[in-house]
This record gives sequence, C-alpha cells and structure tokens, in this order.
Amino acid sequence: MKNFSRIVLTAAALSVAEVWASGFGLYEASAPSYAMGGAVVGRAVDASANFYNPATLSDLTNITVTLGFMTEHPRGRMKSDFPGGHTAKMDPGDFLLPYFHLAVPLPWDFTFGLGMMPEYGLGSKYDDNWDLRFNSLETTVTSFTLNPNLAYRVTDDWSVGAGMRFLFFDFEQYSRPAPTVLQRLKGDNDFKDFGWQVGTKYDLLDNLSLGLVYKSKTVVHVRGKSHPSGYRSLPDPYYSTFAAIDGGARTKLVLPQSLTFGLNWDITETWHLGAAVAWTDWSSVGTLDFNLNGVHKPIHLDWEDTWRFSLAPSWDFAENWTWLGSYVFETDCCGEQDSTMLPPSERHMVSTGLVWHFSENLDFALTYGVILMAGRTSDCTDTTTGVTYRYCAHRALSHAAGFTITYRF
Repeated sequence: MKNFSRIVLTAAALSVAEVWASGFGLYEASAPSYAMGGAVVGRAVDASANFYNPATLSDLTNITVTLGFMTEHPRGRMKSDFPGGHTAKMDPGDFLLPYFHLAVPLPWDFTFGLGMMPEYGLGSKYDDNWDLRFNSLETTVTSFTLNPNLAYRVTDDWSVGAGMRFLFFDFEQYSRPAPTVLQRLKGDNDFKDFGWQVGTKYDLLDNLSLGLVYKSKTVVHVRGKSHPSGYRSLPDPYYSTFAAIDGGARTKLVLPQSLTFGLNWDITETWHLGAAVAWTDWSSVGTLDFNLNGVHKPIHLDWEDTWRFSLAPSWDFAENWTWLGSYVFETDCCGEQDSTMLPPSERHMVSTGLVWHFSENLDFALTYGVILMAGRTSDCTDTTTGVTYRYCAHRALSHAAGFTITYRF
C-alpha cells in the first residue's frame, strides 16, 4: 500500500498498519470481532462495541474491560507495466495494532464506553529500484482514536448510542523525486481533529438483533516538515527546484463517512450467525493539495465508494469453548489516480478464532486470518512532468493474528 505522490503528506492512520485496505480503514478492534469479520453490529461480543456500534454497549450488564492486540504482515509485488519496467517487492514488515475498551453500566439504563484503538492505517515499503519511486518508496502512517460513548436502553428491545472520535494522526514518507535526492516528509495533526458516531440496535426477536451505525467524516489537518537529503544541482529545472524544498509542509485530508447495517441471529442454542454490510464514502477524498513551503502540489485520487460484506458463523462446540469464523469481501476504492498510495485491489478475507470462557468473568480469545488482495492494473501520472505510468499489483496477501482478554467485574 503506497502513498501520495512525491512528498505525499497524509492519508490516514494506523497504530501500525493494515495494508491495502479498501481505502485505509481498519476493523481490528478485538480478536473475536475480527474473527467475525466485524459482523457484530447487532450484538456486543465484548467492549469493542465502542467501535462497532455504541448502542450495543447496553448489552454489557457488568463493567467490562477488553484489551489485546492484532498483528499484520502485508506483502506483495508491484509490476511496472511498460517497456523496460521492473517488478518490485512490497514488504513493510510486521505491524502491531493494540486496543483497549471499557464499558461501565450506569443508573437509569445508561452505559458509558471508552475505546482506544487505531481506526485507519497505512504502511508500505518498496524496493529502491521501484520505477515509481518518485511517487513513494516507504510510508508509515500511524493513528490513534480516543472514542468515548454513551448508550441508552430506550425499551427492553431498543437501544441507542453515540460518541465522539478524537483522532491522532502521524505521517512519515520517503520518496525519490530525482536519482540523487531522497525526500523525507513527516507531520502530524497534534490530536486536534475529531468526528462522531451514532448507532441503534433493536431486538426484532428474542434470538434476532438488528443494528445500524453511522460514522461521520473527519477532516484531518497535517502539518510538518519536508527535508531533502543527497541533493545536488541537476539539469532539469523542475528537479533542481522541487528537490531543494526544505521547510514547512501541510495538507488537509477528509476521512470519509460510513454507514453499516448488521444482524446477529441465534440459529440454535449453540449455532449463531452474524452478517454486516458497510458503505464507505471514499469518493469524498477527491484531490489533495500539498503545500510544501509555499509550493503547491495537487494530487488527484478520484477514489470510489466501497462496499464491505461480512458473513460470520459461530459454534459453541463445548461448555467453555466457542469457534468463530468469517468471510469478508471488500470492493476496491481506487479509480484513476496520480498516486501509488493504495495499489488498486479488491480484498477477500477469511478468518477463524477460538474463545475460551475460562470462568464466568474471564475470556481469552485467539484469531488468525488471511487477506487475499486481487490486484488490477492502474495508471499513475507524474503531475509535474505529465508522464503516465501503468502498474499492476499482484501476489499480494496479508497474514493477521490477534489475542484478546475480556474481564467482567
């Protein structure tokens, strides 16, 4: 998953990234919910309800703490599809995504929740011989969301919830705009940007619950520095000007709104099924204008809205054990773009997990999943020189694993 052109300044975040998502959204809020493909919108499985649907916090009748981590290791190859083009390896290494969630029942049918987790993510590293290295060589975007929520049980069957999403965003990228220049860009948003969310949950039957959650857009303002190293005068007037940029850099990024609907159904006493459909407004990202010490660099993304479909069966196969599984399909957001920030790719995700109900109050959960990325050919235009390069992502996948502890007081 690569990033914005040239000195690309932003994108969104991760506390250690999942690569090649549709857009760069993350869904790793706990091991059980990840093993279920996020199909927990109609019913809380743990305190990660803070992320998936704040209304389902009402399902948690005890003070509940959920904490743990997910890991990701994305990799793949990028092929420059033009005469003389090379195939470059994309392997940014292993990433760690920690999270913490709290749910506290309050008087008068209220429940307070607090989530802390990465909500967006980006991480990529290409070989130095990558033909589009002028666009990006290595990118690390890290973020952290602080998410307080409040849920209210309106009736025995109906709950509503809402909360704020305060976002920290940090960006660092290396690119090579000229053979003798390695450009570094680093910035963050000083924890100044925020969005909000609202959700509802309704028990249609004793064994069937429906959920709906809306997350608002978040406008992120990133400020930092652009610094070239190894610069020396070059014949091309563009490179001798652009590569010498050394100073302030800033940009504005719109992280999209989304709407998710889901259901959770107890088919029998031991078999259960979750399903979810999510729409994300990635087309709102549009054009990014990077201001690099007074020099403007517009990046045209022309992304498309994405859809995510999740289906998740689970089975209580023993008194203290539950098996979880899921299949997720996520459409590709990349249209025509002037950036290799996100190689174009649909995603197929298959996950499985186990929950050990150690006691009435304590659960341990493990999960493993593989993300298969069906890359396709796309174009990337150097907006400074006007040259268009065709490239293709292939042999791309990511392994994911995680561990969660949930305790109910």
